Amino acid sequence: MNNNLYETDYDLWLKQQLEAVKKRNSDALDWDNLAEELQDLSTFPRNLINDYLMMLLLYLMKTAVQRNVYLDFSSEWIINIARHRILIKQLIKQYPKTLESYLQTAITPIYEEVLELLLLEKDWKRNETYDYPKFCPFTIEQILDKNFFPNDQRTILPNN
Repeated sequence: MNNNLYETDYDLWLKQQLEAVKKRNSDALDWDNLAEELQDLSTFPRNLINDYLMMLLLYLMKTAVQRNVYLDFSSEWIINIARHRILIKQLIKQYPKTLESYLQTAITPIYEEVLELLLLEKDWKRNETYDYPKFCPFTIEQILDKNFFPNDQRTILPNN
């Protein structure tokens, strides 16, 4: 087994590993690198949903608190909220066993990171900072509900 292949031609290495697994040829497996790849693969869906949830919470909080800016950017913010909801739902559909229960526990630590980002922001026109709640004010149902937008001025979206 050429262990350097992992570093020089990852795609070929991956094909060879897949073929070895299918043939149950344990001698052809690159055990160390394969274990590392499986470890990375196990964290991939959670890392991705964390990114999507962070952006979703960021835009939900911006629409909830930054009312004066919201009127100028509402269309962009609404699209970003809707987009990240779709991405989260697609990811949950793809990895239901991994992510359905994880999402509920992820909200608090992700919101803490979102809060750090939001506190960096300032309304430069009015020379004001924004006041954000210490804990996430939204339920998981609200976060994922396509019809929920803080300070909503829109009409309700039809159910498809």
